[in-house]
Amino acid sequence: MIHLVCGPIGAGKTAFAQQLAEQQNAIRFSEDEWLARLFVADAPEGLLDEPIDIVMAWASERYGRCRWQIWKVCEQLLKTNVSVVLDGASANIEQRNIIRTKAQDAGVSFKLYYVHAARETRWSRVVERNITKGQTYSLDVTPDMFEMTEKYFQAPVGKELAESIVIDTSDSQPIKKTEAST
Repeated sequence: MIHLVCGPIGAGKTAFAQQLAEQQNAIRFSEDEWLARLFVADAPEGLLDEPIDIVMAWASERYGRCRWQIWKVCEQLLKTNVSVVLDGASANIEQRNIIRTKAQDAGVSFKLYYVHAARETRWSRVVERNITKGQTYSLDVTPDMFEMTEKYFQAPVGKELAESIVIDTSDSQPIKKTEAST
């Protein structure tokens, strides 16, 4: 089975994906973790001080490489009946549909989880994560990066939302799941 976790930056996707992988005895993949481990150390000096379009051009190509390699590993796991949790590659319906199609082609089930929280809560979490560099930290998120991802992320709506599991992390209480309603 493929469990796909989507949501805006700072919503709690990685924390939820970690819990979900443990609950489902699945293998979790986080694009941000792969990008941070494989490429960030080799980023050009001062990259985060550059305009956001330069930062995103640098990161985009590397995210693509991470996605390709993650999927190659996922295909192997799915063939052996090991479920995967994907944290990333799902900022819009087109990206989520790519994963749905991959699940269908692999002959496995698919479930979408939509993790969300209020914007102010998410920005506060991002600032805190940048400072503490705790368990869900992969890389520093600048204000420009936060704003860019705000414009880029498209929440599930309509049928997609109705078929999702919605997780609201606004109250900072333990993550709770609720079935989405139309």
